[in-house]
Formats: sequence, C-alpha cells, structure tokens
Amino acid sequence: MPPTLTWKQLLWTGIVLTVVGLVARLYLVPLAFALWGDAGLNNPALHWTQAVLGHVAFQIGLALIAFLLVIRALERSGLPDGAPTNGAVDKGAVSSAAPAPAPRTLVRVFWIGVVLVVLGLILQESLVQWEFDLLGAVDVAGGIARDILWLVGAPLEAVAMPLGVLLTTGAVAARTLESAFIRPRVS
Repeated sequence: MPPTLTWKQLLWTGIVLTVVGLVARLYLVPLAFALWGDAGLNNPALHWTQAVLGHVAFQIGLALIAFLLVIRALERSGLPDGAPTNGAVDKGAVSSAAPAPAPRTLVRVFWIGVVLVVLGLILQESLVQWEFDLLGAVDVAGGIARDILWLVGAPLEAVAMPLGVLLTTGAVAARTLESAFIRPRVS
C-alpha cells in the first residue's frame, strides 16, 4: 500500500501536533488561570483539552518526527541489492549516487537520540535550579535570561527526552528489522 502523505507532509504534521501539544502542556493552565482565575482551573473541559492535546497530540507529533527521521535515514542510505522494496516515501528522493551504508546512518540517528536524552536529563535536573538562581536577579540581563530560560528551556526540556528516546529506539528497531528481513542470512 503506497503512503498517502509525502515525507514533508508527515514532517509538518508532526511539527504542528508537537507544537500544539507543547503549548497545551506548558501554557494552557497558566493562560486559563490568567483569564478566568480559579474558576477556569476547575473546568473539566480544560482538563480534557490539556490531556488530549498536551499528551496525545504531543506524543503522536514527536513519534511522527522521530520515525520519519529514521525512515529518511534508511531511505537516503539505500537498500542492499536484491532487497525487497515497497516504494519510497517520496518518489525521486533516493539518489542514484553510491549510498552510505544503512548502519552508519542509523548509528548517527541513534547517537543524536542519546544526546537528546542526556540534554533532557540535564534540563530536568537543572532547569528549576537555574530559574531559582535567576529569580533574585533584578538587572535587565537577569530578566532577559529568565525569560529566555522560560520560553526556550521549558519547551526544550519537554521535547528533548521523548524525542531522544523515540530516535534511539527507532534506530535500534530499524537496524534490527534491517538485519532480520532485508539483509540475506548466510547459513
């Protein structure tokens, strides 16, 4: 069955779902509190909206991005001669030049995932302390640093770990599938 979306459409769908989920996860409750006070926080519609958008849409968007990156890495590296194919995600996306071996490409994706997991762990452990350290800063530079930390650090903390885990597991799964099904076994 050919895919119904191109890789660019899948990527943008993943980005939009991730951003919508991230905004709902980080900013929906503070926005509801700012607009309606305590009465807004007790609204079941707010709870379910945040649950659906903040968790489901966020995770589906990250999964689309991560697995699309793994698929594109495999697609760009090419398949061994005689390997069964079911069509590229985007016709003409596979170059006719000598492809790099798939394991090397998957290793890069794996290590990018590991770096994102480590970054996520560092941010989870340090972000609150950094915000606390900047809380007492009265000068303009401290205020700007606090705003940057809130606007960039919190979303990066929310995205880095899950995306890294998905990239890592996607690369391992793709490598396992490639070695099990695509590469011929020598008896």
